[in-house]
Amino acid sequence: MKIYGKQYVETMIDSVCDVCGESLMVDVNGHKIEEAGKLNAQWGYGSKEDGSCYHLDLCEGCFKIALSALKEHRRSIVMFDKSQELPDESFGIDKSKVSFKS
Repeated sequence: MKIYGKQYVETMIDSVCDVCGESLMVDVNGHKIEEAGKLNAQWGYGSKEDGSCYHLDLCEGCFKIALSALKEHRRSIVMFDKSQELPDESFGIDKSKVSFKS
């Protein structure tokens, strides 16, 4: 025997950048998908931030700004240390997950 009834399921209808508020949903062939950069941290014992948990969803523009700030900070740290290279355009890129554009 089949029993029918209505069920309501909550689904994500939008996702927005935590910095600028821009939608992170893009249309790909008629389907909406989330395209977001993520910044996460979970601090544990021994940290001044012990117990703190951070999560930011970022649009591409805000992600690039954050990445640029971190790259500049890295550059200022290693600028006079000849044993370390200055960050370049590949700074932060996970080379094991790079996809090639055709």
